[in-house]
Amino acid sequence: MKRYQIPKALRTAAILCFLLVPAGVALAGIKNLAVVVSAGSKLTDVPLADLTRLCKGTQKTWPDGKNFTLVMRDPESPEMHVVAQKLFGAAPGEVKALIAKLNESRLTVKIVDNDEDLLRTVEATPGAAGIIDVYAINSSVKVLRVEGKLPFDLGYALKGN
Repeated sequence: MKRYQIPKALRTAAILCFLLVPAGVALAGIKNLAVVVSAGSKLTDVPLADLTRLCKGTQKTWPDGKNFTLVMRDPESPEMHVVAQKLFGAAPGEVKALIAKLNESRLTVKIVDNDEDLLRTVEATPGAAGIIDVYAINSSVKVLRVEGKLPFDLGYALKGN
């Protein structure tokens, strides 16, 4: 019986694929999130400290006087862990209770089921800002810079999973 020898380049490629597939799966869970507002908004940049105060309810309005409303998907989903930590100062399991408390007096945070609802709500609600996957953004909204940075910039505050 003859033995076939696999070329070295093919063996190397097979080993690389075997090693890189798990890394690719891990990276697939990382979302690049953006803060978006209605396309007609005059806002272009927001300091992280202001965004945090708005989300925690200690600041109620934008600089232009419009009431702030945050629109987001499930705050306990894995892609929202960084948002929960940075904007609410809470662990992922604590965010829903915090949001319920914030919403007792006025709807500060609106949770929606999908990206399309998020985009429609941000577009239709004066003063609304949404947290969304950058690949779901359309022309009805514009991306706000956070601390002068956009989602793909090095050091963007909401990067991670």
